[in-house]
Amino acid sequence: MKISNFVLSLAFAGLCLNQASAQGVSYPNNATASRSIGDSPVTVRPAQFNAARSLSDYSVDFAAAQDDSTLSQGSEYAYQGSTDSVGSYSSGSNYVASSYASGYGMNRSPQVWFDSEALLWFTKSVASPALVNTSGYSVLPVTGAAGVQSMFGGGDGIDYGLTPGFRFSGGMYLGEEQKVGIGGRTYGLLNPTESYSLTSNGSGTAGNPSIGIPFYNLDANQEDAFLVAYRNGIDPDISGTVATRSDLEMYGSDGSLYLLLARSDSMRMDLLAGYTYNLLKNSISVETTSSGVNQTTTNDLFATKNTFNGGHLGVLSSVHRSRISFSTLAKVAFGSMQQSSSIRGFSNVNGTTLSAGILTQPSNIGEYSRDTFAFIPEVGLKLGFAARENVQFTVGYTMMMWSGVALAGNSIDNAIDPTQLVFGTGTRPNPMLTSDTFWMQGVDLGMNFS
Repeated sequence: MKISNFVLSLAFAGLCLNQASAQGVSYPNNATASRSIGDSPVTVRPAQFNAARSLSDYSVDFAAAQDDSTLSQGSEYAYQGSTDSVGSYSSGSNYVASSYASGYGMNRSPQVWFDSEALLWFTKSVASPALVNTSGYSVLPVTGAAGVQSMFGGGDGIDYGLTPGFRFSGGMYLGEEQKVGIGGRTYGLLNPTESYSLTSNGSGTAGNPSIGIPFYNLDANQEDAFLVAYRNGIDPDISGTVATRSDLEMYGSDGSLYLLLARSDSMRMDLLAGYTYNLLKNSISVETTSSGVNQTTTNDLFATKNTFNGGHLGVLSSVHRSRISFSTLAKVAFGSMQQSSSIRGFSNVNGTTLSAGILTQPSNIGEYSRDTFAFIPEVGLKLGFAARENVQFTVGYTMMMWSGVALAGNSIDNAIDPTQLVFGTGTRPNPMLTSDTFWMQGVDLGMNFS
């Protein structure tokens, strides 16, 4: 009804202007032009002005038009001025339907919306001990020795670089007043991976360094390395290949109830309350094949999984001016985080398979889990440009943080008692399940349909 009344009012104004134009009326000066028809002095109208229809011919519900739940002050689309025949507007009053940052030329929030976004994010590096060392001819590739380089892990950890992802969201308001709505999101990263591999004969020439898997030898009480490729002119030559890989997976979804906190013609603020699910998985594998006195293959795998279930609270705010909109999101989820770790390994020496690798031994191989309380805060900024009334292009920034997750690098204990395979005893390496903070942040590129 309010929209039809507004259209009829525009039609009436158009008829009046057509009548005025037909009788050759000169245009008012700038000061007069800024006034509405209701405020214009009689001298501005033509002497023989006759409206095609009177205002009373239209059924306009002015009481409904003043409903503050859907009307606010301050827009150019308002009816301005006083009326003598119908209604009770005072001179200079200015009312419009409320608007939202979802498109230009709109006097209200869209009833239904859908967002599709491409994510370009960076993640915090995953801490890890050095997993592959290289060195020159006859130099043992042990951590800390002169000329030894850590090629995977150690130092700054494992960096996944720029990671692509996706986010889809949508929702709708429940009722024309748009005070309550529902919405949901699903998002994730496209399995970022970091890897390193090298084949060498250990000669020390270009591309053929010594290769070793470093560890701390508890029996000898010193840094040591499992040799994959090595030559020193005395011991039998060893040549081989090492391949390491680390994977990261993150997926999540949430559902929210939107509760209106405040709004005006160019601003809206909603309280979000709902449920959040999030899954964060991380793994590190180390594989070697070497030949010398023995033909040896080893495989170590460390995998962690973090499953979050909880509630969330947040505030979504948006403002818009013409085609441009800007919105902010501040949200925190809190609940249960189930952390689990899987440690597996094996080796094959001259055709005999053993249930242990290098960094995986009987003392730490197994499945481990625990539940802990965690929270996931999220901050988002988004700038939008409305290409059409119902299509908007956006660019934004998002940061998410996990208060405590189990990561694969933290599950690796590189202190090893090498007598375990011989005597079946020993307590190291330990089955480590520790928590660490983690974050992701980056740019969001999207399109909004409403």
